[in-house]
Amino acid sequence: MSYVLGIDAGTTGIRAGVYSLDGKLVAQSYTEFPSYYPNPGWVEQNAEDWWKSVVKACNSAIKLANAENDIYAISVANQRETIVPISKSGTPLTRAIVWQDRRTVEEVKRIKSIMGEEIFKLTGLKPDPYFSLPKILWWMKNYPNVVEKTWKFMLVHDYIIYRLTGNTFTDFSNASRTMLMDLRKREWSDKIAETFGVDLDKLPEIKNSGEIAGDLRSREIEVRSRPVVAIGGGDQQCSALAQGVVEEGKIKSTTGTGTFMIAPVEKMHGGDLIYSAHVVPKVVAEVSIFTTGSLLEWVKRNFFPNDSYEVLNAEAKASGVGARGLMIFPFFSGAGCPHWNPEAKGSIYGLTLGHSRGDIARAVMESVAFEVKTNIELMESLGIKVNELRLDGGAARSQLWNQIFADVTKKPCLVSGDVEATARGAAMLACLSIGFSLKYVLEKFVPEFTTVLPSGIEYGEVYERYKKIREILLGVKS
Repeated sequence: MSYVLGIDAGTTGIRAGVYSLDGKLVAQSYTEFPSYYPNPGWVEQNAEDWWKSVVKACNSAIKLANAENDIYAISVANQRETIVPISKSGTPLTRAIVWQDRRTVEEVKRIKSIMGEEIFKLTGLKPDPYFSLPKILWWMKNYPNVVEKTWKFMLVHDYIIYRLTGNTFTDFSNASRTMLMDLRKREWSDKIAETFGVDLDKLPEIKNSGEIAGDLRSREIEVRSRPVVAIGGGDQQCSALAQGVVEEGKIKSTTGTGTFMIAPVEKMHGGDLIYSAHVVPKVVAEVSIFTTGSLLEWVKRNFFPNDSYEVLNAEAKASGVGARGLMIFPFFSGAGCPHWNPEAKGSIYGLTLGHSRGDIARAVMESVAFEVKTNIELMESLGIKVNELRLDGGAARSQLWNQIFADVTKKPCLVSGDVEATARGAAMLACLSIGFSLKYVLEKFVPEFTTVLPSGIEYGEVYERYKKIREILLGVKS
């Protein structure tokens, strides 16, 4: 047998999957790593923890598959925007600043004041602490000695590729999330770099996803074959590839830590959406809702500490449409698309002594669906077709949440047979690097779907009330 290895370097851990060349998942393993919260709104990780988890997860999956002699290509998908400065010797100079981190509000204000709408026209992105440029500017302002010693600023993908091969590359899907890449020209932007004093020599070379980054040189990955390592891609674009979302009309919505929607488009449509490069030669419109699955996990941890998610889902279902008047506004790490308010805070609205923990869980699920609906409405107002939603991520395991998405959006929801599809997308890119066509990997790797249709339950009145209260809480019209 011949296999490829897909690595999903997520926000909380590493998932490694061994896949046969006809798209079958043979074995997988998952290893978590810690995050650190040194100040309110700060989120950091150690790059060395990523690597240790990569080694552990990969070796476990390879051993389970009995594939030590048969891995022919490896690729990486990753949490995006998270960035770390690396010295010439390959040593991380600080902890990485994670995409969820909110410390760079002042840097974002500076970007807006200096470049205004031009930054969106060049990059497809709205100024927000989410992206990598404000993080680099924060280091430049507060730790110039770190920047001086930096050989390369590396995203998670870039660091793992470096540890696997000794070579430094990024890809277009990741580079387009830094706020330093010209999306139309598909190159680092001299204009942005000159404006903010960023040294482009400190950024990796950009290559196409699926190109070869080099041979596997790390001896910590326990294989006896001589696999190539392929340039990978951002986790959301890799997930979209694995769901077959490569043409307009299809849209995928992944709910894990946050909810991220991707819709292939022929051009940038403007509006309050953001735009990025796909892992195939296309542009995608993107939606980012920062705290969704992580918010339900917070509810589980605090209100259902000794119960399973099955119990949580059952009590949320019993709560009923509208969660008995309770509403949650999921802006616990700022408000993403289309609001773009990094200083927004989460809210639980309408809470009384008569409410239950099931109402709180239900309100989280409904609030996420309402935010997805708001963004679908925005897409459609800009002329972007949305025929269906393809659902994956951990939340797609919840039949109740899938039905709420269908009922709120009034769109058919196709639930992936592989809800943890990001590693699958990385494996597909690994296949491209050893000569397989995109057509082949789409035919072989895209899993079957279960269709969830709108049930006829009406959310219109609840949604309109949600929008009115959201407008007041955010202080702007949505």
